[in-house]
Amino acid sequence: MNVDFKEIKDYFYNNRYNNNTDRKYASMFEKVSQVIDENDILYFYPKYLFVDEQTLQLYFVLKNNKFIKVWINGDKHIVMEYFNINKIKSVTYECPLDDYDDYKLTLLFDEKLEEIEFNSKEDTNEHWKYKFDKAICSMAKYFATI
Repeated sequence: MNVDFKEIKDYFYNNRYNNNTDRKYASMFEKVSQVIDENDILYFYPKYLFVDEQTLQLYFVLKNNKFIKVWINGDKHIVMEYFNINKIKSVTYECPLDDYDDYKLTLLFDEKLEEIEFNSKEDTNEHWKYKFDKAICSMAKYFATI
């Protein structure tokens, strides 16, 4: 099972009164939902989900060949950056031989020479790692076909 956008969105919505961080992330998901139709999401990856001292970043692969990065700039603005998937210069996928290590996927874009790395061990806590392993594997399969 991959990481589910609605599940994470609902988690933050239901916990928005617990603390400022959950409230901030609930607002981020609300704003994203105003721009991105959930039915258009092929892959969703919430980098730094439940990682202390890191700010959550959201990544989407959409049916229209867009790759979107979402983050909170300071504490005031939600930023959505759009990339064309056909502008990916290279994709590097690393997976363990024995399934007990971390999975990694690195995307290098022509635009701005930006590199984005997904790492199942660093991007979440130990309870969610297996879902992130599967999400990275699924995205790697997708990028192998384009």
